[in-house]
Amino acid sequence: MPGMKKTLTLVTMALALGVLAPSAALADTDPAAAVKADVAKLLSDATTRHDVVIADANKLTADAQAAKGGTKEAARATIKADLAKLRADRKAASAALKADRAQLKTDLSAAKDAKALKGLRATLKDARATLKQQRAEVKQALEAARAAVKELRASFKK
Repeated sequence: MPGMKKTLTLVTMALALGVLAPSAALADTDPAAAVKADVAKLLSDATTRHDVVIADANKLTADAQAAKGGTKEAARATIKADLAKLRADRKAASAALKADRAQLKTDLSAAKDAKALKGLRATLKDARATLKQQRAEVKQALEAARAAVKELRASFKK
């Protein structure tokens, strides 16, 4: 009897794999599934960029405000390092997002050719709204950092 349970379990697993394997392969060739995966990757990378750039901009703002009472040389060194990190992070994130957008564009074209766009409109609309909100938040943080650095420069001219 114990051997029969083991055999039955193995047969059940083999049947499940036999049913699931073709559906997984089908998902790989499905243009709509590819577009959804591209959108998920794009949103993931955009969220990472959003979080990193906002953190860098907030650090730059805080350092600029903290440097107001100090020397010009110390402030310059701190701000220069923060700016270098901010620029490097933005450049790295932009490269990843550019590649994600290119892949999404390619897969959208394939989905359009396969007439599989019908179920993707809501997904794309939500992604656009999320990306727009993240860009606005990044822009706001960068503007605050610019204003803080500008105030710091003005404090040294007095």
